[in-house]
Amino acid sequence: MEKYYKEDENFNLRLVIIYTGDVKSAESVFETSCITLRMEQAFLSHIDGEAAFDTIRQKVGSGTPLEDDDLMKLVLLPLTIPGTEGKQVMLEKVVELAEQVKDNEQQIFILSGVIVASDKFINREYLEQIRRRINMTQLGQMYEKEKIEYANKKTREMALKMLKRNIDIVDIMEVTGMTEAEILRLQDEAVTV
Repeated sequence: MEKYYKEDENFNLRLVIIYTGDVKSAESVFETSCITLRMEQAFLSHIDGEAAFDTIRQKVGSGTPLEDDDLMKLVLLPLTIPGTEGKQVMLEKVVELAEQVKDNEQQIFILSGVIVASDKFINREYLEQIRRRINMTQLGQMYEKEKIEYANKKTREMALKMLKRNIDIVDIMEVTGMTEAEILRLQDEAVTV
Protein backbone atom coordinates (compact mmCIF):
# COMPACT_ATOMS: atom_id res chain seq x y z
CA MET A 1 0.00 0.00 0.00
CA GLU A 2 2.95 2.29 0.67
CA LYS A 3 4.00 1.91 -2.97
CA TYR A 4 0.46 2.84 -4.04
CA TYR A 5 0.63 6.18 -2.24
CA LYS A 6 4.19 7.01 -3.37
CA GLU A 7 3.69 6.53 -7.10
CA ASP A 8 1.69 8.86 -9.33
CA GLU A 9 0.84 6.18 -11.87
CA ASN A 10 -1.79 3.50 -11.49
CA PHE A 11 -0.75 0.69 -9.23
CA ASN A 12 -2.33 -2.72 -9.75
CA LEU A 13 -2.31 -4.98 -6.70
CA ARG A 14 -2.89 -8.62 -7.55
CA LEU A 15 -3.88 -11.19 -4.92
CA VAL A 16 -3.64 -14.89 -5.74
CA ILE A 17 -4.79 -17.47 -3.19
CA ILE A 18 -3.56 -21.04 -3.56
CA TYR A 19 -5.72 -23.57 -1.75
CA THR A 20 -4.46 -27.01 -0.72
CA GLY A 21 -6.17 -30.25 -1.67
CA ASP A 22 -8.47 -29.87 1.35
CA VAL A 23 -10.38 -26.97 -0.24
CA LYS A 24 -12.68 -27.59 -3.21
CA SER A 25 -14.18 -24.10 -3.53
CA ALA A 26 -14.16 -20.71 -1.83
CA GLU A 27 -15.60 -17.23 -2.26
CA SER A 28 -13.52 -15.13 -4.62
CA VAL A 29 -14.60 -11.82 -3.08
CA PHE A 30 -13.98 -10.71 0.48
CA GLU A 31 -15.84 -7.59 1.58
CA THR A 32 -15.59 -5.49 4.71
CA SER A 33 -16.86 -2.01 5.38
CA CYS A 34 -13.60 -0.42 4.22
CA ILE A 35 -12.14 -2.77 1.61
CA THR A 36 -13.20 -5.27 -1.02
CA LEU A 37 -10.76 -7.93 -2.19
CA ARG A 38 -11.26 -9.82 -5.44
CA MET A 39 -8.92 -12.76 -5.46
CA GLU A 40 -7.60 -14.99 -8.18
CA GLN A 41 -7.84 -18.56 -6.97
CA ALA A 42 -5.87 -21.71 -7.61
CA PHE A 43 -7.25 -24.96 -6.22
CA LEU A 44 -4.65 -27.70 -5.86
CA SER A 45 -7.56 -30.10 -5.30
CA HIS A 46 -8.16 -29.88 -9.06
CA ILE A 47 -4.79 -31.52 -9.72
CA ASP A 48 -4.60 -35.31 -9.82
CA GLY A 49 -1.56 -35.62 -7.56
CA GLU A 50 -1.16 -39.37 -8.04
CA ALA A 51 -1.21 -39.08 -11.85
CA ALA A 52 1.27 -36.19 -11.80
CA PHE A 53 3.53 -38.17 -9.46
CA ASP A 54 3.40 -41.25 -11.73
CA THR A 55 4.30 -39.17 -14.79
CA ILE A 56 7.34 -37.66 -13.06
CA ARG A 57 8.33 -41.04 -11.57
CA GLN A 58 8.37 -42.52 -15.08
CA LYS A 59 10.63 -39.69 -16.26
CA VAL A 60 13.05 -40.30 -13.39
CA GLY A 61 12.96 -44.06 -13.97
CA SER A 62 13.73 -43.69 -17.67
CA GLY A 63 16.54 -41.20 -17.05
CA THR A 64 14.68 -38.35 -18.77
CA PRO A 65 15.91 -35.03 -17.36
CA LEU A 66 13.40 -33.21 -15.17
CA GLU A 67 12.29 -29.76 -16.25
CA ASP A 68 11.63 -26.83 -13.91
CA ASP A 69 7.88 -27.50 -14.19
CA ASP A 70 8.44 -31.09 -12.98
CA LEU A 71 10.46 -29.86 -10.02
CA MET A 72 7.76 -27.40 -8.98
CA LYS A 73 5.07 -30.07 -9.31
CA LEU A 74 7.06 -32.38 -7.03
CA VAL A 75 7.35 -29.63 -4.42
CA LEU A 76 3.59 -28.95 -4.53
CA LEU A 77 2.31 -32.53 -4.91
CA PRO A 78 1.86 -33.17 -1.16
CA LEU A 79 -0.42 -30.12 -1.01
CA THR A 80 -2.72 -31.59 -3.69
CA ILE A 81 -3.79 -34.43 -1.38
CA PRO A 82 -6.57 -33.87 1.18
CA GLY A 83 -5.94 -34.61 4.85
CA THR A 84 -2.76 -34.46 6.91
CA GLU A 85 -2.05 -38.18 6.63
CA GLY A 86 -2.52 -38.19 2.86
CA LYS A 87 -0.20 -35.21 2.53
CA GLN A 88 2.44 -36.94 4.67
CA VAL A 89 2.23 -40.12 2.55
CA MET A 90 2.67 -38.12 -0.69
CA LEU A 91 5.49 -36.14 0.89
CA GLU A 92 7.34 -39.37 1.71
CA LYS A 93 6.82 -40.62 -1.87
CA VAL A 94 8.21 -37.36 -3.25
CA VAL A 95 11.25 -37.54 -0.96
CA GLU A 96 11.95 -41.14 -1.99
CA LEU A 97 11.66 -40.15 -5.65
CA ALA A 98 13.94 -37.14 -5.11
CA GLU A 99 16.66 -39.52 -3.93
CA GLN A 100 16.53 -41.22 -7.34
CA VAL A 101 17.08 -37.93 -9.22
CA LYS A 102 20.65 -37.94 -10.57
CA ASP A 103 21.18 -34.16 -10.47
CA ASN A 104 22.23 -33.20 -6.91
CA GLU A 105 21.08 -29.60 -7.32
CA GLN A 106 17.64 -30.80 -8.36
CA GLN A 107 17.57 -33.19 -5.39
CA ILE A 108 18.35 -30.35 -2.99
CA PHE A 109 15.75 -28.11 -4.68
CA ILE A 110 13.04 -30.76 -4.31
CA LEU A 111 13.90 -31.61 -0.71
CA SER A 112 14.19 -27.96 0.35
CA GLY A 113 11.02 -27.08 -1.51
CA VAL A 114 8.90 -29.76 0.14
CA ILE A 115 10.15 -28.62 3.54
CA VAL A 116 8.94 -25.08 2.86
CA ALA A 117 5.69 -26.05 1.11
CA SER A 118 4.77 -28.71 3.66
CA ASP A 119 5.73 -26.78 6.78
CA LYS A 120 2.21 -26.71 8.28
CA PHE A 121 1.56 -30.46 8.24
CA ILE A 122 4.93 -32.20 8.01
CA ASN A 123 5.84 -34.62 10.77
CA ARG A 124 8.69 -32.89 12.68
CA GLU A 125 10.71 -36.10 12.97
CA TYR A 126 10.44 -36.64 9.24
CA LEU A 127 11.39 -33.00 8.67
CA GLU A 128 14.69 -33.63 10.47
CA GLN A 129 15.29 -36.72 8.31
CA ILE A 130 14.86 -34.60 5.17
CA ARG A 131 17.23 -31.95 6.52
CA ARG A 132 19.85 -34.64 7.19
CA ARG A 133 19.40 -35.94 3.63
CA ILE A 134 19.98 -32.43 2.26
CA ASN A 135 23.11 -32.08 4.37
CA MET A 136 24.35 -35.51 3.25
CA THR A 137 23.72 -34.60 -0.39
CA GLN A 138 25.71 -31.38 -0.01
CA LEU A 139 28.40 -33.21 1.95
CA GLY A 140 28.53 -35.88 -0.75
CA GLN A 141 29.03 -33.20 -3.41
CA MET A 142 31.91 -31.70 -1.44
CA TYR A 143 33.45 -35.14 -0.90
CA GLU A 144 33.23 -36.00 -4.62
CA LYS A 145 34.80 -32.67 -5.54
CA GLU A 146 37.65 -33.27 -3.09
CA LYS A 147 38.17 -36.81 -4.44
CA ILE A 148 38.42 -35.50 -8.00
CA GLU A 149 40.80 -32.71 -6.98
CA TYR A 150 42.98 -35.21 -5.08
CA ALA A 151 43.03 -37.65 -8.02
CA ASN A 152 43.93 -34.83 -10.42
CA LYS A 153 46.72 -33.70 -8.12
CA LYS A 154 48.15 -37.22 -7.88
CA THR A 155 47.90 -37.67 -11.66
CA ARG A 156 49.77 -34.40 -12.22
CA GLU A 157 52.44 -35.42 -9.69
CA MET A 158 52.88 -38.78 -11.45
CA ALA A 159 53.14 -37.10 -14.86
CA LEU A 160 55.68 -34.62 -13.51
CA LYS A 161 57.84 -37.44 -12.11
CA MET A 162 57.66 -39.24 -15.45
CA LEU A 163 58.67 -36.04 -17.26
CA LYS A 164 61.68 -35.65 -14.97
CA ARG A 165 62.72 -39.20 -15.88
CA ASN A 166 62.49 -38.25 -19.58
CA ILE A 167 59.71 -40.74 -20.28
CA ASP A 168 58.09 -40.22 -23.69
CA ILE A 169 55.02 -37.97 -23.67
CA VAL A 170 52.95 -40.60 -25.51
CA ASP A 171 53.69 -43.09 -22.71
CA ILE A 172 52.78 -40.47 -20.07
CA MET A 173 49.51 -39.80 -21.92
CA GLU A 174 48.72 -43.51 -21.93
CA VAL A 175 49.46 -44.02 -18.23
CA THR A 176 47.82 -40.84 -16.87
CA GLY A 177 45.00 -40.24 -19.33
CA MET A 178 46.18 -36.64 -19.69
CA THR A 179 46.23 -34.92 -23.08
CA GLU A 180 49.44 -33.86 -24.78
CA ALA A 181 48.53 -30.20 -24.20
CA GLU A 182 48.04 -30.82 -20.46
CA ILE A 183 51.40 -32.59 -20.20
CA LEU A 184 53.21 -29.86 -22.14
CA ARG A 185 51.57 -27.19 -19.94
CA LEU A 186 52.68 -29.13 -16.86
CA GLN A 187 56.20 -29.35 -18.30
CA ASP A 188 56.25 -25.58 -18.91
CA GLU A 189 55.04 -24.90 -15.36
CA ALA A 190 57.78 -27.14 -13.94
CA VAL A 191 60.45 -25.34 -15.93
CA THR A 192 59.27 -21.86 -14.85
CA VAL A 193 59.11 -22.76 -11.14
